[in-house]
Amino acid sequence: MDAIMVTLVAVLLANADGRSGRFLSRLLGARSDRRAVIGIAIGSFVANALVAALAGSFANRVIGQGMIALLVAFALLTAAAALLWRGQLTLADDRAMTAPAPVLAVRLLLVQLADRSHFLIGALAATSGAGLWAAAGGLAGWIFAAVPFLAFGPALAQRPAAKFVRWASAALLTLWGLRAAMNAFGL
Repeated sequence: MDAIMVTLVAVLLANADGRSGRFLSRLLGARSDRRAVIGIAIGSFVANALVAALAGSFANRVIGQGMIALLVAFALLTAAAALLWRGQLTLADDRAMTAPAPVLAVRLLLVQLADRSHFLIGALAATSGAGLWAAAGGLAGWIFAAVPFLAFGPALAQRPAAKFVRWASAALLTLWGLRAAMNAFGL
C-alpha cells in the first residue's frame, strides 16, 4: 500500500511541468471526440504503467536491493533533470490533432513508452514488488498533475507560479534522488 502513495507523489512531482497536461489540453481543444481522447490518453498511460510495474515487480525478484536503490535514485534524478530541461519536450506533433482515433491511440501508446513517469513507476515497483499499486499511484499522480492544465489551459505553464512549482518539484526530486543514492551506498 505504501507503493501507491510513494509513486503518486513521485509521478505528480515529475509531471509538474505539465507537459502531458498541456498536450492533452491542446488535443481536447482541437478535437470534437473529447471522451474518446480522454479514454485513449488514460488507456495508453495505464498500458505503459502496467508494463513498467510488471517489469519493476520482476526486477524486485531478480535484482538485489542495492541495485534497485540505485535504479530509484537514477529515476528520480532523471525526472528532476527532465523538469529543468530548457529544450522543448513535446509529446507529439500537430498531426496528432487531426489523426483518426486508432492512429492517435497507437501514437500516444508509443510516445509514452519509457516516459519519466513510467520509469519512476517501474523503479518504485521494484522496491516493494507491489507493481499494481505502483501503477495505480502513478496513474493518480499523472491525472492530478494534468488537471490544472485541463482546467485552465496550456498557458498556465507560462505563469510565474507554475515555473516556481516546476523548480520546487525538481528540487524535491533531486533531494529525494540524492538521499536514495546515499542510502544505496550505505551513507
